[in-house]
Amino acid sequence: MNWIGWLFLVPALISFTLFKYYPIMLGIVVSFFRVDILHLPGAFVGFTNYIRALKDNFFWNALKNNVQFFLVGLAINFWVPIVLATLVNEVRKGKVFIRTMYYLPAVAPGIAMLVLWKYIWQPDYGLANYIMTLLHLPDQLWLNDKTLVKWCMSFPGLLMGGGMNMLIYLAALQDIPEEHHESALLDGAGFIRRIWNISIPQILPIITTMLVLAVIGAFNMFDNVWVMTGGGPSGATETIIVYSYKQAYTMQDYGYALSLSTLSFIIIFILTFIQMQLNRDEDAAAARKAAKEEKRHKRLIAGGGV
Repeated sequence: MNWIGWLFLVPALISFTLFKYYPIMLGIVVSFFRVDILHLPGAFVGFTNYIRALKDNFFWNALKNNVQFFLVGLAINFWVPIVLATLVNEVRKGKVFIRTMYYLPAVAPGIAMLVLWKYIWQPDYGLANYIMTLLHLPDQLWLNDKTLVKWCMSFPGLLMGGGMNMLIYLAALQDIPEEHHESALLDGAGFIRRIWNISIPQILPIITTMLVLAVIGAFNMFDNVWVMTGGGPSGATETIIVYSYKQAYTMQDYGYALSLSTLSFIIIFILTFIQMQLNRDEDAAAARKAAKEEKRHKRLIAGGGV
C-alpha cells in the first residue's frame, strides 16, 4: 500500500517541479545566452556572462554587502532570540503573555513594517532623530549613512523575525527533560552553568539549522533593501539579488542578471553544504563520545557487581 503515500505526494511534487525546480533550471540555462526578447532565447555566449560577473566590481561590492549583512545580522538578530527564549523558559507565570507579545510584530505584513521603519529612520522628521534630540545627542543620517545603514536595516529583524525564532528555540528548550535541570540543581549548578552545560548543548542542532537559514536569508535579501534604500547610499546596501534585479528590469540584460542569480545560488549551496558537513562531523563526534561514556558506565556497573 506504499503507492497511497506517493499518491498524496504527487500534488506537492508537481507543484515544486513546475513552480520551483523548473524555473531554477530554466534560469541556469538562459544564463548562458545573451537574451533577445524578439528572438528568444537569443545568442548562446557560453560562460561569457559568468566571466563578466567575476570581472565586475559591482558584483564583488554586492557580495561584500551580503557578507556584511550576515555578520551584522549575526551580531544583532541571531543570539537575541536564544537569550529571550532561555529567559522566557525560566519564567513560571506569564510565559504565554510574554511570548505572544513578542511574536505579535511578526504577524504584521512585512512590507508595511519596512515602510514604517523607513520613516522611523528618516533623518528630517523620523522618530529616531526625535529621540536623539530628547537625549541632547546629535542627529544622524541613519539610512543615508554608509556606516550606520546596515545596522539600521538589520535592527527591524528583531521584531519581524525574532518572534518566530524565539518560539522555535523556546519549543526546543521545553523538549529538554526537566530531570536534567533538577539533577543539576541538586549538584549545586547555578543558572548560567545550567544554561551553558544543559540547555545550549541540547538545542545546538536547532541553533546550527537556524545559522544555515541565516546564511540563506542574508544572500537572498531583497525586500528590505529595495523598500528602505534601493541599494543606496552609493551601493552600500546593494546585494547580489538587488543588483541582478536592476540588471534585468532596468538594463534589460536578462542573461547577465540570471548569471548573477546563479552565482548567488552556487555560493549559498556551497556555504550550506560546508555547514551541514561540519554539523554532521559534530554529531558523529558527539555520538562516539556518548557511546564511550555508555561503555564506561557499563564497565563500572559490571565491576561493582563483581
